[in-house]
Amino acid sequence: MYPVSSREIGSGNFVIGNTFIRPRVSQNPATPAKFKRNQDLNFWMQVYNLGIDEATKSNQVNVSYQISDFATGVVVFEKQMDSKDLGAHSDQLTVEKSLPMAGLQPGKYKVTIKINDTISKQEIAQSAPFVVE
Repeated sequence: MYPVSSREIGSGNFVIGNTFIRPRVSQNPATPAKFKRNQDLNFWMQVYNLGIDEATKSNQVNVSYQISDFATGVVVFEKQMDSKDLGAHSDQLTVEKSLPMAGLQPGKYKVTIKINDTISKQEIAQSAPFVVE
């Protein structure tokens, strides 16, 4: 995942907005993606139809992402932020993050992204397993 120049926006299969995103797809859908400890885990998520505060004309969203041990469920990394941190003021929000895998021991993990819209009182969460070698 990396930003592209303004003339590349919207060009190609893996360019979404101003970001090139190439998914890591395993050969077998039942097998999670594998990463080496010197690589980054990149995730990208776009959320639509957020509530807008009439007074501020902005959304009010809390975003959290965490990495947990797949076997035990123990959270080994967690970060929280709100939409102000992401510069979002419309009814949509894009979360783009890169996390280095160097701090994780080899094993199976799960990344979870949670979006809580405090205006519409809706929450969504997406998760995906992955392996660190």
